[in-house]
Amino acid sequence: MCGISGLACLTTGCRPEDHAHIVSRICDLQHHRGPDDRGGVAIDNVYLGSNRLKILDLSAAGHMPMTHAGWWIVFNGEIYNFKELRGELESHGHTFQTHTDTEIVLHAFQEWGEACIHKFLGMFAFAIFDPKTRTTTLVRDRYGKKPLYYTQRSGHFIFASELQALMQVSSDLRPNQQRLIEWSLYRNVDFGSKDTLVQGLNQLMPGHLLTINGTTVGEQRAYYSPESHVARDQYLEFSGMPERAVVDRFDELIKAGVESRLVSDVPVGTLCSGGIDSSLVTALCTHSLGKSVAAFNVAIQGYHELDENRFAQTVADSLGIQLLTYSLTGADFRRTLTRAMYHSDEPLTHANSIAYLLVCEFARQQGVTVLLSGEAADELFGGYRHRHRRIGHIAKAQRVLKHAPPWLRRAMSLLGYVADGVPLAAFGGYPGLLGHSTSFIDRYARETLRLRCEEAYAFVENETERAILSGMLADVTDFLAPLLSRLDRMSMAASIETRCPFLDHRIVHAAVNLPMKFKLRGNTDKWILKEVARRYVPAEIVDRKKKGFPLPVADYLAPLANRKFFEHGFCTEVLEMQAPGLLHTVDNWRSNVHGFFNLLALEIWGRLFFLNESIDQVNARLESLQTTR
Repeated sequence: MCGISGLACLTTGCRPEDHAHIVSRICDLQHHRGPDDRGGVAIDNVYLGSNRLKILDLSAAGHMPMTHAGWWIVFNGEIYNFKELRGELESHGHTFQTHTDTEIVLHAFQEWGEACIHKFLGMFAFAIFDPKTRTTTLVRDRYGKKPLYYTQRSGHFIFASELQALMQVSSDLRPNQQRLIEWSLYRNVDFGSKDTLVQGLNQLMPGHLLTINGTTVGEQRAYYSPESHVARDQYLEFSGMPERAVVDRFDELIKAGVESRLVSDVPVGTLCSGGIDSSLVTALCTHSLGKSVAAFNVAIQGYHELDENRFAQTVADSLGIQLLTYSLTGADFRRTLTRAMYHSDEPLTHANSIAYLLVCEFARQQGVTVLLSGEAADELFGGYRHRHRRIGHIAKAQRVLKHAPPWLRRAMSLLGYVADGVPLAAFGGYPGLLGHSTSFIDRYARETLRLRCEEAYAFVENETERAILSGMLADVTDFLAPLLSRLDRMSMAASIETRCPFLDHRIVHAAVNLPMKFKLRGNTDKWILKEVARRYVPAEIVDRKKKGFPLPVADYLAPLANRKFFEHGFCTEVLEMQAPGLLHTVDNWRSNVHGFFNLLALEIWGRLFFLNESIDQVNARLESLQTTR
């Protein structure tokens, strides 16, 4: 697990020391991603850099950039089946100098080329240089667990693990207004386009690769998509299997996913919220290891109704393991907000990102370097009950409403605007225009994804089931993206590696072929996951109502709700938002707490990266406003 960086010179007349300076600066900025070792090397027209967080083979042999037969690699992530691949490569005559997965990736690429990617079980972002063809290949994992950004500036192709690092080695930064509008609506710009919130800075999209051949930069190419693994035969096989056999199958898959992610030469723990997903992961870790595993939890101090610590304690007690708890306060939240924003690369989407950062720092202080998380179970197994059932309700309502008179449809639309606080004067009354605009904003990317997912399930006869399964599948690509980004940025800011067993592609490929009866059943969501969990987790945990890691956001934000922070700032001076309307919105923040948090996050992010204020400067400004209210 590391931070990677590098550049390819696309012009002539550059000095190698200039390349080294740029990559060294990125390594400085990504030090938290790999504080254990650092390296850089110039090869041909390429310079590669790495910050290493030692997880496998803690010796100096794991140093990066790593080379073999003139090839070079910088690698971020973990290949959990590297031992099996090592054996396969040895049968082809390969010999190895280390016990790292990095060396396996390099040899695998030499042996099988790009096809090797499909053999990898894990999360990864890497760059490999082939001296024979002078080609640098950049690859990002199937679901985008590990990040990779790039830009072309002044005759150079530059890449890094974090957007903030690229921003700070680039000049003349300008916000991407189109993507900002999309972010304001969807809270996610990790999907649908290579564009980021900054013009000219791009992401390598999940399941994609890109090559630089000498001085020629190719286009991103997809090598994977979840919808391509929906298979009619497997769906029908699950449909005809006895329920217990299906539960047994997923028990084995999930257990294997957890067990593979326990490979490590450093201490491993779990993030255990007390919900079913993380509780199951924690239980299976204990089961697989046959010994205690460190479980970490966040307690919401002073808010018993929101605090899930008691549930996490129930899980720990049932397993006979220790629960290590970080107790979060409003002061902690406000003190950490700006630092979390700096590490997030984008304005925070989720306020609880701050809790993730603090609990990961707490785990690091306890000597743990690897944490397992329950992320992705909701998307795969139907955990967003109201969201998924709403798809079916909407489909039925649309069939009815298309026969309703126009005046009734307009009246219902107006009621929706009123309920959500939308100024009616903002719309000209053109029927259907608002719904059209939501698709127009993201250039129909989500509509295109929806159509691809519906096509994947075209064999499902029931229209409602087909719509819900399509929505769940789309979530794996879209809705999950900012959650994975949150997990990676906040944990790596604390020099912690987080692993997601449910994103094992073997589990994903089985889950997307499950008929809906195994996911949603009556009033029960995640039915099959709960049946598996009953074998390992107390029933009170399995059957309790989902909470979703809520924070008392309004109370935490109250001391920060001051219009002075926005005066002559990023939103008004750079984005040219109209000050009277913006400040009126801030003054009335309690009527839309989440909207205010969006504005606050955007303003802090802009001050850090466009107004070049330091974390300390932004914090000092926020603290001074709290004392002058």
